[in-house]
Amino acid sequence: MNLGIQSHHFKGLLEAAPPQQPPLISCQRYLNEAVVTRKADTFHVFVVRVHECTLRGKQYRVIIDGHHNYAAAKRLGVEPTFSGPGNKFLRILGKMTPRQQEAFMINNVTDCDHYDVETGETVTELEAPMVVQ
Repeated sequence: MNLGIQSHHFKGLLEAAPPQQPPLISCQRYLNEAVVTRKADTFHVFVVRVHECTLRGKQYRVIIDGHHNYAAAKRLGVEPTFSGPGNKFLRILGKMTPRQQEAFMINNVTDCDHYDVETGETVTELEAPMVVQ
């Protein structure tokens, strides 16, 4: 007696690729090599805070904190642990309109234009400052 669902009902389900994550971007290229090395040598979990948002019509994951953790994890060939932004960051964004939030994320750069963390390529559509009217 065959109870249950026939396998053809689920054909291809397990082979399906996981949903595509938005590009991971940053506006901080500077890394202190000694800090990355220390973290790679001593940490077991590498927490990276990201904020998922839409900038100029495209979804991104922006590294808010944990650039050195990300570099240490990649050096060791392990996946970092991604978490959301902290409460202070969320409180600041919560006081802004969506358009102001977008401008804040585009205009406030650390030491370089936004770039794709995996490829190193500058995200050209985020280069020009965003003016809020």
